[in-house]
Amino acid sequence: MLNKDSIKIKYLIGTFRDEVDYPTTEDFEYLIKNWYWNEGGHNFIHTYRGIPESDGIIFPDNILKEKLNGEEKIYKDLLESLLSVNKIKVNKATKFTTYYEILI
Repeated sequence: MLNKDSIKIKYLIGTFRDEVDYPTTEDFEYLIKNWYWNEGGHNFIHTYRGIPESDGIIFPDNILKEKLNGEEKIYKDLLESLLSVNKIKVNKATKFTTYYEILI
């Protein structure tokens, strides 16, 4: 879970988006964990979408795309990179949405 003591200052003030290597794996973790724990993602995934809870955090692909300001190439490249190094896995795929689980 994220709280004010576990979040780096660059995330609190939003400067992480200005860094040359954005988005990094650390940026990805912050964006998704913040969404999951602080912005209602847990309830959205497990109650509204009915995805069973597991050991990892589960998120739909469209949330990552939204968090990356709709940047299609960046979002797809980041997902591909994370999948290739086994930091995430596909939890469930439907016709319209793919749900990923963080393995980090």
